Amino acid sequence: MRKKDLIFVSIAIILVFISLISWVVNKPELAIIASNGGVVLLTIVYLWNNRHEY
Repeated sequence: MRKKDLIFVSIAIILVFISLISWVVNKPELAIIASNGGVVLLTIVYLWNNRHEY
C-alpha cells in the first residue's frame, strides 16, 4: 500500500471513530455525515487501487 493510500484509509477510519463518538454523545447529524464520509472515502480508495484488475 502506498503512503498516499495509507493516509486516505487512516482519515476514513478516523471519520468512522468520530461517527461513533458523535453517536454516543447524541449528535446524530454529525454521526451520519462522518460515517458516510468514511465509507465513501474507503470505497473510492478501494476501487481506485483495484481499477486494473477487472
